[in-house]
Amino acid sequence: MERMSEVESMSRSDGKLVTRRVFLRSASLAAFSVVALSGFIKGAEANIPTVLQVENISQDSMGKIRLQVSHANPSRCCHYVDLVEVDVNGQVRQFTLQPQDSDPFTVELDLGQVQGTPNVRARAHCNTHGWSDWSNQVPVPEFPATAMAVFMALAASLFMIKNAKKN
Repeated sequence: MERMSEVESMSRSDGKLVTRRVFLRSASLAAFSVVALSGFIKGAEANIPTVLQVENISQDSMGKIRLQVSHANPSRCCHYVDLVEVDVNGQVRQFTLQPQDSDPFTVELDLGQVQGTPNVRARAHCNTHGWSDWSNQVPVPEFPATAMAVFMALAASLFMIKNAKKN
């Protein structure tokens, strides 16, 4: 009987060695697989929109801006910029947009009556990935420079006509 217990202990010992070998082979195969497949796995990328440009296109005292927004791979059905927030001197206004299918895209927004020369910045919201960062601030004058230049040119021409009639 003592002899049986020696044989049993040897087979158990052999069983442990086989189990260790199987474990080491399995672990080696798993490690090799992870290393080999890591080249094919692509990291997750959030496709957050970016406000590329805020342009002042105001006329008279009505504030108006043109935003150029980049949003890669837009899809009218399920992945697009749905909101734009415009911060005018600390007052945030939200504008709802229709789905777009181009990148980049441009949108014009009416800010209404503007007093003084407020600073304006904007950000865009992707319906899937969330808000972009705020853009740089752009001054939106109460009386735009182009309108001021036209007014000054008109005043100068009237002044010249009036002086020409006197002579």
